[in-house]
Amino acid sequence: MTHLRNLEVTLILLAAPALWAGDPNTAPTAGTDPNRPAGPARVVESIPVAIFDFESKAPGNPELGQQLGDILTARLSVYDRFTLVERKRLQDVLTETQLNLSGAIEDGRAVKVGRLVGARILVFGRAFAVDRDLYIVGKIVGTETSQVKGVIARGRLESDLSATIDQFVEKLVAGLDQWGPQLLPRAEKLESKIDKLRAALKGRDLPTVAVIMSEEHARRRLADPAAAIEIKKVLKDVGFEVIEGDKQTLEKWMKNITLAGSDIVITGEGISEFGAQLGGLTSCVARLEAQAVWRDSAKIIAAERTTRRAVDLSEAIAAKTALQSAGHELALALIAKIAEATTPPAESKQ
Repeated sequence: MTHLRNLEVTLILLAAPALWAGDPNTAPTAGTDPNRPAGPARVVESIPVAIFDFESKAPGNPELGQQLGDILTARLSVYDRFTLVERKRLQDVLTETQLNLSGAIEDGRAVKVGRLVGARILVFGRAFAVDRDLYIVGKIVGTETSQVKGVIARGRLESDLSATIDQFVEKLVAGLDQWGPQLLPRAEKLESKIDKLRAALKGRDLPTVAVIMSEEHARRRLADPAAAIEIKKVLKDVGFEVIEGDKQTLEKWMKNITLAGSDIVITGEGISEFGAQLGGLTSCVARLEAQAVWRDSAKIIAAERTTRRAVDLSEAIAAKTALQSAGHELALALIAKIAEATTPPAESKQ
């Protein structure tokens, strides 16, 4: 049985060109595109990506293919370097052109649909079971080059599906980061908002920052503050030193921010709640408000707010994804305002 299972998996992977089952850093790369002109690269802030429903032959959940498409769209929306095509818009184009998702995947017409919706990269694939294992295989296709890359994740059928999806999302994001330039037709350089902020702040004497936020979900308690963690991550990614504290210390700082051992304090409140049950998926909405202030003077540098939505198989994961997405958006906005407030006069006049 083991030999039969290995043979089946091998045949499936051989049938999908350029698919890879490991670290994207070890994956083979395609040759240089002859249509890619030489010269300075044009900077692109984000890449439009369309995610199709996955074909699914996994037992016990006939809607898994569509759910994967919805979940991947929600998860990838957190990353500012990708602009996700709305799922409804994608479905409308499929209806107008009388194409269906399975047909688009099978005969390559997905590229035609992707061009119609303005997507430069497509993501689609399939989920299937072999013995007690669940495989999620995804293709990444450049609509202007027709180059194909791929990722695969494996988990146990009886385990939490969210863990397998997390594994797939991590590999998909890593693959998009590595292969993005190869999938685009012209000499372009992907430079996200985080990349631009990091470059603008490089060499600057940056203030230290503490993040103090309260977060709650209306129907249940969630472990770990998703929005606060995302804000701290973005701050560190662009070069700020983040001052940490344990739960008791943060509670003291929240009551009196002058106790925080940082130059700037970001305070705020996040709340998430159940939105709707969509088939087998749960939708949640999150509202996040935050402000950055100077610790010594309590002078407000910036105040921002946003509302974000997400779907997932789990209500808790949907709520945390919505909060994480909101945290990412506000982090970028607050950092831009902090950068303006701390720019030396000589630089601001240039």
